[in-house]
Amino acid sequence: MSNSMVRTGHSRRGVRGVTLVELMVAMLIGLLVTVGAVGIFMTNRKSYAATESLGRVQEGARMAFELMARDIRDADGTPCAQPGPAVAGQAPMLPMANVVVGTAWWKNWGDGLVGYENGGLTNTVAGTDAIELHSASDDVISVNTYASNTFTLTRAPTDFVADDVVVACDNTQAAIFRIGAPSGNDITVSANSTKNCSQNLGVGPSCGAFGYAYATADKPAMVAKLNAVRWYVKANGRGGNSLYRSVLDQESEILEGVSTPASGVGGLQLTYLVEGANAYVTSTAVTAASNWKRVKAVRVELEFEGQQDRDSDAIKAGTDGKGLRRSIRHVVSLRNRTS
Repeated sequence: MSNSMVRTGHSRRGVRGVTLVELMVAMLIGLLVTVGAVGIFMTNRKSYAATESLGRVQEGARMAFELMARDIRDADGTPCAQPGPAVAGQAPMLPMANVVVGTAWWKNWGDGLVGYENGGLTNTVAGTDAIELHSASDDVISVNTYASNTFTLTRAPTDFVADDVVVACDNTQAAIFRIGAPSGNDITVSANSTKNCSQNLGVGPSCGAFGYAYATADKPAMVAKLNAVRWYVKANGRGGNSLYRSVLDQESEILEGVSTPASGVGGLQLTYLVEGANAYVTSTAVTAASNWKRVKAVRVELEFEGQQDRDSDAIKAGTDGKGLRRSIRHVVSLRNRTS
């Protein structure tokens, strides 16, 4: 029995605890493993954020260019055949009468296309360009007859309402005016003096002393709504800049309602190719040469900065600590000025 007790005593004396050094080493190893796991998690999270940010940049760029290219392509266009060129080398465009009252930008067709350089358009971001475009919309209705300031159309203009601004044209001229309330297939030139300065749609001085006969046997006529658009960059009120599209007097952010409405637009640069030239120039050069009617293509360059969501302009995912940025360039030809 004494031997058994001795053996048991020896066994207990052989058991010992962990030393402080061993405990610290174990804790250090555990800490290193934890730090490594956290590092991998943070790296994966940043990679995900960068991928998502880049995806949003590309989505915003694709939408922006699709909408902008459509407007530029249609600039100065009507559904009617163009006349022969009045000036050698200059695109033949219909002369445009305008009897709509007021001086708002969208009421003045002008050259159908005009650009603004380096913040030249009021309330836009300094250093960014802007563009203004006029055209007839794609929803076109043919005219059967025109008499006593009433256009009788081939079908009821279901999308037209009183005070809409429309474009009427044939192969000789075009006119912009406000209409009264449609009735059946008829639309009238509004007789309200605060809408149109007269019911005269003749080309010449605004509200000149002569009229014009549309829809004659040799000149079929058409009617469509006016499409007047501006594209520009301005502050969005959320600490960043957005790309805006203004249609007539209604302004909106593009991609409105999507998680990131192009709120990372860093810049918009526009240059123009004039008929007979082989290089793109700024809007300042086009204006100086009075060449807006001869512009046949526009080169658009947009810079986007990726954002994570609508209200988180501070989230950055780029390698330099800033947002992911992409500059994308696209060339759009004006279909109405390209043979």
